Amino acid sequence: MAIDLLSAASDGFFALLDAAIDASTAEVTTNPEPRDPADQSDRRVVMLGEIESENVAGKGEQAERITVEVIVIYRGNQRSQLQALMHLVRDGLEDAVPAIAGVIFQSIDYLGAASGPPSTDGVTHAGLITFAVEAEPA
Repeated sequence: MAIDLLSAASDGFFALLDAAIDASTAEVTTNPEPRDPADQSDRRVVMLGEIESENVAGKGEQAERITVEVIVIYRGNQRSQLQALMHLVRDGLEDAVPAIAGVIFQSIDYLGAASGPPSTDGVTHAGLITFAVEAEPA
């Protein structure tokens, strides 16, 4: 019987991010707190984005390569602050091994990152960091 490796990866990545990024640095969340669009105050949010799974096992076995996107949102006047936060995410995840009962994970691979110019409000910046990990039932 197959187990839910996708949810295990999601939980493992979230736990690693939550441990790596202090609450005073950024909000690590699955559902960011809504804010008034007129609110121009600084804000830093880290959350999981797309999570995809690819079978890497033979017939009758279960092993998956799971790709996880981490979204970083920075609201402020310095794009470099977004990129510094993106680097904290990379430091917290690259080569780490998630710890979830019932699952064997390999170390996390960093695949790449991108950051864009500010959105139309002029102060909201977003970045995307992509990682991959292989997992199988314990």
